[in-house]
Amino acid sequence: MFYYLISFFILCLYNISLTFADTSSISRSAHRKGNVTLGGLFPVHEYGSPQEPCGAISEFRGIQRLEAMLFAIEQINDDNHLLPGIELGALVLDTCSDDNYAVEQSLGFVISRLTSSSCKCANTSSADSPHNDNVFGVVGATLSSVSVHVANLLRLFQLPQISYASTTPKLSEPSFEYFARTVPSDSNQARAIVDILQRLNFTYVNTIYSHGDYGEGGFREFRRLLKILTAPDDELNVIQKKQTRICIADEQRLYRDATIPDIKTMLQTMFDRIKFDVQVRVYVLFLTKEDARKLLQAIKLFNGTFQPVLIASDAWGKESSVVINGETDEIAIGALTLELVSIQPANFDKYFNSLKPDLPAGIIFKNITNKYSKTISSRNPWFNEFWENRFGCNLTTSSTCLNYQLNETNWDSKLQFIVDATYVFAHALHEYLNCSSLSCPNASLLDLDIDGKKLFQLILEKTFTMPDSRQIQFNSERFVPGHYRIYNYHRSYVKSSSFETMTSPYEYVTVGEWKIDRNQNGKLNLAIDSIVWPGTNTNDALPSFKTIPISRCSEPCRVGEVHQFQGDSCCWVCTPCNETSIVTGSAEQERCEPCSLGYWPTQNRTLCYKVKETSVELLSAIALIPISLSIIGNILTFYVVILFYRKRQTPIVKASGTELCFIMLGGIHLCYLMTFPIIMRPHIVTCVIQRLGIGLAFSMMYAALLTKTNRIARIFESTKKQGRLRQQYISPRSQVAICSCLIMVQLLLSLVWLAYEHPYVDMIAYERLVMLKCHMNKYSFLFSLSYNALLVLICTMYAVRTRKVPENFNETKFIGFTCYTTCILWLAFLPIYFTAHETGRHQVMYSH
Repeated sequence: MFYYLISFFILCLYNISLTFADTSSISRSAHRKGNVTLGGLFPVHEYGSPQEPCGAISEFRGIQRLEAMLFAIEQINDDNHLLPGIELGALVLDTCSDDNYAVEQSLGFVISRLTSSSCKCANTSSADSPHNDNVFGVVGATLSSVSVHVANLLRLFQLPQISYASTTPKLSEPSFEYFARTVPSDSNQARAIVDILQRLNFTYVNTIYSHGDYGEGGFREFRRLLKILTAPDDELNVIQKKQTRICIADEQRLYRDATIPDIKTMLQTMFDRIKFDVQVRVYVLFLTKEDARKLLQAIKLFNGTFQPVLIASDAWGKESSVVINGETDEIAIGALTLELVSIQPANFDKYFNSLKPDLPAGIIFKNITNKYSKTISSRNPWFNEFWENRFGCNLTTSSTCLNYQLNETNWDSKLQFIVDATYVFAHALHEYLNCSSLSCPNASLLDLDIDGKKLFQLILEKTFTMPDSRQIQFNSERFVPGHYRIYNYHRSYVKSSSFETMTSPYEYVTVGEWKIDRNQNGKLNLAIDSIVWPGTNTNDALPSFKTIPISRCSEPCRVGEVHQFQGDSCCWVCTPCNETSIVTGSAEQERCEPCSLGYWPTQNRTLCYKVKETSVELLSAIALIPISLSIIGNILTFYVVILFYRKRQTPIVKASGTELCFIMLGGIHLCYLMTFPIIMRPHIVTCVIQRLGIGLAFSMMYAALLTKTNRIARIFESTKKQGRLRQQYISPRSQVAICSCLIMVQLLLSLVWLAYEHPYVDMIAYERLVMLKCHMNKYSFLFSLSYNALLVLICTMYAVRTRKVPENFNETKFIGFTCYTTCILWLAFLPIYFTAHETGRHQVMYSH
């Protein structure tokens, strides 16, 4: 309360000062009398200069918007069911698109409200105020920066404010507790722009924004959304984040009153900062209408060497004044702009086009009648200025100036939101006064100060029905969720019978929409094929316009490559993984991770799948050949065994050593049988059989052969000595015992090998196959055969020593031949074995 009194005292002092000051600016207001007054703020004039804030008249954002509010008030007063018995008045002030000037003008609302109350300042009267009205709310303003300054003033006096065009996210902060808007916040617009960039795969963009709350607020929200996209989040899909990552290459703010050469220098700086291998063609703009116009003029100074893709916010929208006909229309080709979807207020076109100016005081022309003069002059003091500017005449000196007729067809896009804001105030006041459709029993409350806090609470809580049956409901951030239309600026197309040609004029063509769905998620519909892009000769065929430009820092990595980032999350170097690895990790920490044994990467290199385990197929050629030879060998061996058994009493068989021959034949038979456990699908049982059987089979053959050659060598060496002719341990039993001992040594070595290196089934990855085999170290396997190699070498040595025995014992020659060929085979086996192992041809290696 103390703060309110201080503020009231300050305003009283200001009111006193008006007596001695020039009040011409305050008298420049549109006023309509009523029982209660609704304030309005509109940029009737463009911004001029720091010395003279008001410039040229603004036809669209000024006059049309002002008249839209007055039109809505007339409709409300004509409605017998809305505020019955109460006439709604208006007090509309000009902001001239200047923050400080708007605040100065807005003091008029507060003064009108205070001078209409029972409190009066000393030495003042209600006559000192230009209008003694009870202002209960304000519609406006247009610019976000103006709304921020005005809202900071009006909230001190609990005066509700509803804007029809201010979109900066800053105005949704809790400190602006008496501010609402019928347009969405730029947070929605920034989401729409981000969705457009994602859809078009523009991942590296430049950003330019205007000085003030609109440009800076929109840019801050845009940058915040991009940080959310690039921030690590476990709940987000990693692949999706790779596709949606967007970065800002460079950002520049246009300071107020920036000149065209200044903007050109700024653009050149941004262009020079781009590396030679980086493609940045997209420029996201959060610019006011005036700054956007100057930006196009600056781009033209590059003489076609600089052709960016412009994606602009709703300040550009469909504004015809942004593009200067005959000067920057070619520069603007390909621009994508956003604008709020709005509906033209019903009958407003007839209302506006029927308006006529008032003749200046003291000017009378013969045969001129103007039934609108008293109405227009008391409401809109700027309409005459608009009329003269529109038709290029002077109402004071020209008798024909009044004869012109408005025939406006190009309408401002914010008219609906002005009508909505006006109706929201009317409906809220209707609820505040407990009005019915027939009367307002509490109309006497209008003689007192309206409780702005209670009124604004009704505005936020209630749902209001507009004249076109739409429902208006403010959300928790005190704005109405948005619905944007996306435009593409290019030449008009006129179809002929044979082909499509391009002719003037230029136009904004709808190529998509963005809106909030029921789940508060943004939904984008974009007709990419309908977009015409800049940088293409206008004489080219139409399809050449359809190539989507590229705006990115680095080329996308191919499948199976990881990103190595270079300072920026959108700039990277691609490093390939090997063919057995997949790409894992978050978007910022990708790495190559090899698949486990028995697994292979999927086609997109993100997962490993289990490959089919294979082994030597029994019906394959590589298996059938050794199996056939094994069967034939076993049959022949079995035949020899039978033959030896039947002829065991013959001198030849007896001389050969029946027992040793059977052991040797058993080893040969076991060698042939070992083909089957080697070729069969590996199992721990077959692995044990291989470990024992291979060495045992060889040792049975070589031990028997060694025992036999040793016996022959000892017998004939003893004949050369004089003395005992009969050697010891040459009997059949002794020979079998010696041979069995030699075989047992091999068996013991194999058992030690089994204990030292446990057998198991191993998997060998070979390209996209996994071969099953019994695990067997290549050196361990050779070590297990070293004993047999020793037997062969000793046997060969004895064969050499017995090569000159009598011909009756020519068996030694066959034994020698066998030993020689065995040594050759073993020497050939070693390089084949190691070569097969190193090259991974395991099917060949384990089939020997």
